[in-house]
Amino acid sequence: MPLIWKEVLTICIFIIPVHSLLTDKSKIRADLNFTELVTYDGYRHETHKVVTEDGYKLTVFRIPPKSECDKKLPLLFQHGLYLSGDDCIVPGPGVAHCYIYSDNCYDVWIGNSRGTRYSRDHVSLDPDTDDEFWDFSFPKLGIYDNAAVIDYILRNTEQEQLYYVGHSAGVASLIVLGSKKPEYNSKVKTAFGLSATTWIGNAKLPMVTIQKLVSNFNVSGDEILEHGGVVQIAAESLCGLKLSYYKCSTILFSILGYDGFQIAKDVFPVVVGHAPAGVSWKHFVHWGQIAKDGFKEYDYKDDNVKIYGQSTPPEFELENVKMKFVLLASENDWLADLKDVQKLHSKLPNSELCVLKDKLFSHLAFVYGKGIPVSITPSITNYIENNELDC
Repeated sequence: MPLIWKEVLTICIFIIPVHSLLTDKSKIRADLNFTELVTYDGYRHETHKVVTEDGYKLTVFRIPPKSECDKKLPLLFQHGLYLSGDDCIVPGPGVAHCYIYSDNCYDVWIGNSRGTRYSRDHVSLDPDTDDEFWDFSFPKLGIYDNAAVIDYILRNTEQEQLYYVGHSAGVASLIVLGSKKPEYNSKVKTAFGLSATTWIGNAKLPMVTIQKLVSNFNVSGDEILEHGGVVQIAAESLCGLKLSYYKCSTILFSILGYDGFQIAKDVFPVVVGHAPAGVSWKHFVHWGQIAKDGFKEYDYKDDNVKIYGQSTPPEFELENVKMKFVLLASENDWLADLKDVQKLHSKLPNSELCVLKDKLFSHLAFVYGKGIPVSITPSITNYIENNELDC
């Protein structure tokens, strides 16, 4: 597909014009990177570099536990497609996932997948000139990225297990890791899947329709939805129109579904400042294939026989995924439809399903919504501390 059409496509699927009526604090938080924002919000941080088996250099952030805290197992937060580790701090103290876990004395680590704004580096490939850099989808994020980060965290904390909180495609990558490298099942004590995307055949998002339409194009290495790219430029231009928060929310609702204004007025501009964060075109297309054909490996069309030994891409072997999964889902999620999450629940050998009582929770509300400290994090911390699932 010509590059110009990819740029047009990114504008169509990800514009969120929301900078109207900015407060000074929102503008400041929108412009800060992860470490600057954590400092601004009053928390400590560390930056770690992890090199994967196939040479990608990943940035992993840490919000270390306070000195007065008793030692707990580390907790790894993993973002979803198009996004970055910024997700778990964007809503701010008292609301954001990683701040809440830190306040509860967890040793919080934050992953950034290859190709995102903090992990555009490799031992030999240049993301700006080498197409090979972008030859990946979420299976490699599991087999290589998740594996390297988990090993690094356990080695540096001298622990044998960790907790994993993943959003959207950040759940799919861990499932692939557990399937293809079963030895990692014992390294994750409990995995919490927020709005998990695996099967997405029932998704109502217009973006998924676009992904299905483009899924038959031949894919070459390329980046889409890069941080600081055409999408954010377009959003900033629209911000000059001074649209109200409610009009901006209505635009977002038309794309992602009505969520009862879960994303607060002062958080909207911060989201735009941090998302999108970059992803490969191949990863984008893969989800279009999955929407049509199910949770399978990438479809290489005529090359499937050479790569897989069969004419169609194989399904992932979920019976190998022995780690404990707790899936949190919503009836109002236009991407991770409840029927699809229920199917995932039925396929995982060791999982529980929590359907949120808040029936207006949308896909992005799981990471940006003001209801996080009411509907999400209490269920996670209660399960960790008491082994009880309260939805």
